[in-house]
Parts: sequence; C-alpha cells; structure tokens
Amino acid sequence: MNPSITSRQERDEISSFQTGTDEPLNGEPTQLNSRRTRNVLMVCPELPSADNPGSMAPAARQIESLKPLGINPSIVDMRGIPKLKYLQAIPKIRKFARDADLVHAHFGFCAWLAHLAQLPNWSGKPLVISFMGDDLLGTPYDEAGNLEWFSKVMAKWNARLSKKAVAVITKSREMANLLPVEATVIPNGVDVEIFKPISRDQACHELNVDASATRILFPGNPENPRKRFNLAKQAVELAQEKSGCELSLIPLWNVSPDEVPWLMNSCDAMLMTSLIEGSPNVVKEAMACDLPVIGVPVGDVHEMLLDVKGCYRTSDRSDDIADKLTRLLNSDRLTNGREVILDRGLDLASVAQRVVDVYDSVLRPNEKSA
Repeated sequence: MNPSITSRQERDEISSFQTGTDEPLNGEPTQLNSRRTRNVLMVCPELPSADNPGSMAPAARQIESLKPLGINPSIVDMRGIPKLKYLQAIPKIRKFARDADLVHAHFGFCAWLAHLAQLPNWSGKPLVISFMGDDLLGTPYDEAGNLEWFSKVMAKWNARLSKKAVAVITKSREMANLLPVEATVIPNGVDVEIFKPISRDQACHELNVDASATRILFPGNPENPRKRFNLAKQAVELAQEKSGCELSLIPLWNVSPDEVPWLMNSCDAMLMTSLIEGSPNVVKEAMACDLPVIGVPVGDVHEMLLDVKGCYRTSDRSDDIADKLTRLLNSDRLTNGREVILDRGLDLASVAQRVVDVYDSVLRPNEKSA
C-alpha cells in the first residue's frame, strides 16, 4: 500500500494545527448535506505547533473533521504565558461566544473557563463538555498509581460541573460511569488517510534509522509516571532474554504530528502500559497502521484490542507483557487492526458524525421553537 506521504516536503503539507488565533479553523466550512451551518466555539488545551507538538493532535484533527458536516469552528486554546494564559482566555471566550451557537469545551479545566467566562453576562449559549481522561480519572504521581491530591479534588469538581452542561461526551464507558449525568461515549477518531500502512523499510529509510533493528514503540513521555516506562522497559528486557534478539524501546515523545505515522510504521510492535487513560488515540492510530499492539487493561484498550488478530491483551505484570511480546515477535506479525478500525466506525468522518449528532440533539429543539 502506498503511504499517504512520501517525503518530508509532502509531510509539511499536512493540515497545520497552529490555530490559537480566535479565527475559524482553516476557512469556511464545506457543507456536503442540507444541514445548516453551526458556529461552534472550541475551548481546548494548546493545540500542536512545530515548536510544541504536545498531545492534542487527535483533537485538532477531530475539530477539522467537523467542517464538512456544516460546523464552522472557532478556536480559543490555552497558549500564552504560563498561569496567566488561563485568565487571558476568559475575555476571548466571552467575545467569541457571542457569535457561537454553542460552546464545546475539551478537557475539564477548559470547561471551567468556558463556564466562568459566561457567568457575568450569561449569553445563554449551550455548553458541551468533552472529558478527556485524567480530568475525571485523576493524575498519578508515581508508577504505583497514587493520585495527586489536587487532581483528585479537580476530578470531583469536574464531575459536578457536568451538571452545568447541556451535553457531555467522554472517551470511555469507565469515565461516563463517574458522572452524575448521562454522557455519550465518543472516542476520538483516526485520520485513516494519514495513519495507514507504509513499508517498514521505507519508513526506516525516511527516518534514517536501522531497518535491521527490532523496534518496540513506547507511546508517551518516559518521564511521566502515568505512562509506566519502567514497566515497558522491564518487559522488553525480559522478552530480549527469552528471544535472544536485541530489542530497542523507542519513545513516542516530542515528535511532530506529521512524523508519527512514519515512526509507527518503522516499528515492529507497540506497548501500551499506562496506569490511566481514557481512550488513547495512539492505540487506534497504531491499529490503523497495522502495527501490532500489546496493551494492559487501561481505559478502553482491552475493548479496542478484542478479537484483533496479531494484537494481545495482557495484565500489567512485566512477565506477562514479555511473554506476549515474545509470542508476537515469533509470529508473522500480521494484524487486521486497520480493518477493525474501519469496521467499528472509528475513522474521523464516522466519529465526526457522532459529535454532530450531539450538537443536533442540543440545538434542534431550540431551532424549532425559535
């Protein structure tokens, strides 16, 4: 299968996520049906840029995917001077909410800003909240899973804030069950035009890495205890002893969004060892690249890997992970992950329709009564 991008120059042409400009994202919406245009103010953490790839690329792609369905998004993201940027966001939210049909806040702290920004002169604009993961589940400060005190407090307050929203979206059923209100479970979709199988040799050549090495992808910051890099490292060391094959553990961190598909396709497997996740998009992206995934029971990972050929659901014991990794490396390493992603409707367009259905459920009753 041909890759979606064949050179670094073409990679640079992938949709830019450098929004943060209080302007509609990349121009006017393209309507492919008869629905009316909806103006939606997106309030979210800082979106990716060349200098700060971050972890919000899936959300940025999802926002962009709403445009063909008649959604005209404006963005207020949290870029600027640390700490002060949150106060600076409030007048921007207040300004752009005036012309919005609804406000969609991504992540708990952004929901608080969107809520507080409208309190002095309540605009009456409906608030939709998407909870992303540790905003409801808490943030561990060590690999034993002990949660930061402040994150536990905020998780409780975020759950209470859900009562102020007209609709709530979570990334997993586990998260929805923590709320006092009904929530719609919608994982972020995958851009299957970007995340698709590429020849491993070609990906290694593009990245200038040794194609003869056995490369195991670790998705996340090795310094973040929530990601449990040490668990992945222990498993890889055990698998290396069992197989007699030298294995390289490759962190997926501080990598530009457009380079991620190449990195995935240069690897032989991916280990998901996190303590806390909602619905990690990196698992779905790896599946879309037909990269075999081994995952512990976190978020919806076991649900995603259910009945997927060449992928393994494991416990969070290093010996169990190592056993599955050894078994995978001794196999043909073929998987049907991409086929499963498409069959389950987890591509961007299918997920975008589910998000718009939530908007419609909020706005259509008001439009009929207007």
